[in-house]
Amino acid sequence: MGKIYNISIKAARVERGFTQESIAEKLGIGRDYYIKLENGQAEMKPVYIYAIAYLLKMDADFIRIPERV
Repeated sequence: MGKIYNISIKAARVERGFTQESIAEKLGIGRDYYIKLENGQAEMKPVYIYAIAYLLKMDADFIRIPERV
């Protein structure tokens, strides 16, 4: 496997050159809801974790998910 990361979803997204809108579109959700996921304001369901990891070409175990506030 490639590099091991322990970075936030936002950092991984920015590093890979995606916008919030482009990730939201690929996930089939609204941009506002994606922002809530990224900031920990909405529950991050496993399906989103794995889909985001797939899009960012990362292992889901090494993406830091923000705690829900």
